[in-house]
Amino acid sequence: MRIPVYRSDAQRTNEAPGRSFSARMDARPFVEAALQKGASTRALADAVGAYAEQRGKMIAEAEYNETALALDEEIRTATYDLSRSNDIGNIFDGNKLWEKKMKSIQSNVLGRVKNSNVRRKLDFSFNQSEIQSRFKLQGVVDQKIVKREQAAIAARDFRAVAALSQNGATMEDYYGWFGTQTMPGKSTVMTDGAVRAGRFNPDAVSKAKLAMRVDVASGYVANRYGAEPTSAMKLISFVNLLDEAEINDDVDLAQIAGKSGIVDPYAVTVLSQIPRAEALAIVTANLSVAIKIYDADEKFKTDLIQQNNKSNEEAYFLGFTGKATLTYAELSNVIPVGYLDAKIADSPLQAGFAILDGQPRGAATIAASAAKRLIYDFLDEQNYLSPEKRDKLNSQIGTSDEASFPDTSNQGEKVRLNSLANFGKLTIEELNQARLTNSLSGADYIMLENKIFTKNDKNLNEFLRFSKAEYSYTEEVAEADDEISVAITAAYDAVAKGLIEFTMDNPDATSTQIKTEGRALIAEQAEAHKAVKREGYLKYLSQTETVLPGITFTVGEANPIVDINTFLNSGVPISPNQRQILLNRIKVLKSLRFRAQYPGTSQ
Repeated sequence: MRIPVYRSDAQRTNEAPGRSFSARMDARPFVEAALQKGASTRALADAVGAYAEQRGKMIAEAEYNETALALDEEIRTATYDLSRSNDIGNIFDGNKLWEKKMKSIQSNVLGRVKNSNVRRKLDFSFNQSEIQSRFKLQGVVDQKIVKREQAAIAARDFRAVAALSQNGATMEDYYGWFGTQTMPGKSTVMTDGAVRAGRFNPDAVSKAKLAMRVDVASGYVANRYGAEPTSAMKLISFVNLLDEAEINDDVDLAQIAGKSGIVDPYAVTVLSQIPRAEALAIVTANLSVAIKIYDADEKFKTDLIQQNNKSNEEAYFLGFTGKATLTYAELSNVIPVGYLDAKIADSPLQAGFAILDGQPRGAATIAASAAKRLIYDFLDEQNYLSPEKRDKLNSQIGTSDEASFPDTSNQGEKVRLNSLANFGKLTIEELNQARLTNSLSGADYIMLENKIFTKNDKNLNEFLRFSKAEYSYTEEVAEADDEISVAITAAYDAVAKGLIEFTMDNPDATSTQIKTEGRALIAEQAEAHKAVKREGYLKYLSQTETVLPGITFTVGEANPIVDINTFLNSGVPISPNQRQILLNRIKVLKSLRFRAQYPGTSQ
């Protein structure tokens, strides 16, 4: 509003003040000015009132917006929290958590609003938001309810399939769950309400029930006939005949089952209640599995028989022992501990074991004659003994506790038998024959016996193979009689003997422990073995220098092959046979026997 401003029309004068006036001043301008001033004041008051009214509206609008925002946030938070709750039965029902939460929001948020107009507007806004959020939350809760219902039904279905797939399930159980044409089963009762209410798709429910029938048939056939190829073939015949009967509209399950040789009415039921393609796939797959299981079972039985025969063979071999006594641990390697313990429990003295108080049972000793009697009785009960083996083993029972052996061995026979033993080819019969001919001393007999009895120790044999490689020990070396070969054989035998004794004294030794002991034994033989090999090498060179009658030449230890080739190229007349002798010497020098004896090995 524009306020008028008073402006004076008087003119400046040079006259002195206080001068008297001849005429009276006109009052009208002053009256008009006063009237104008009053109008301006009223206008100002009106303007101030209008501004105050506008300010009140602005405050009310701000309060509405702020409270509406708070309401929306509270409702949104409540919706989110309850949507994550698994207490779905109390959200809208039961304890009515949603209703209580909304009342709380109304009380806490709307209760702070004093303006009645604002409160009315907010009540309307709250109701709109609450309805929208409630319907949104109801959708989430309803989905959870359906899923929980589905999960509960699925769990019952799973348990039912498992139960109906087991041996012992009956047709009453089957029809009690799936129902018949005239009577609904438990499965139908569970789902019909949800189907009628529209929560479950009827086609999906039907497919699920068919899948259950297929699972039951598959599970039962596998459980009942999974290891019987013959029965599996009968099931295939049944399904094929059933298919033909359905084509001809002549389905008599009992008759078809009889033709197929099936005497299991439950198998007939579960296979007849599913499509023929599904049934045929089940019985065909089962036949394949049954054959594999049968083959595996037969292999297992064969392996058991072989293992049992192997154990019996080792027990038979032990019956020819040359030791005066055996330990419980040695016998338990070839005779089940249950058998030994029963004998000891029955009569320790009769069993022949000397068991000392506080002594580990494994260390208990038994005289060889008593041990042989135990072995004979055990093998006789196993029906293992042939007439020939029975006679041979029976002849051992009468031998004294300490067998009679010559003081020294026949060296040729010892070398031969030792070579066989080192390569796992020596039999106890052959060893016993050597004893009967007095070819072996007691120490050599027991040494070879130990090699036979430990040939199946996996960890031991693993290291012995390593030792053979370490010494370049071959069957050819074992049979040779030159110094180098003898040295290699001696070194290997020393390691093998020490390691066998270690494993016999420590039957529970690990692979690592055997390796540690074996490497220590190799280290003990290193210097002596090296010296003997060197001596044999030098002797071989000396023999080479005079190998040609009437001709001598020098063969140095540093480069013997170069020296021989130098002589061959020297022009000295020699025959083709003599040349071949020297060439053979070169081959020997290049062989494993003399490896690392001179730097020119590769020449």
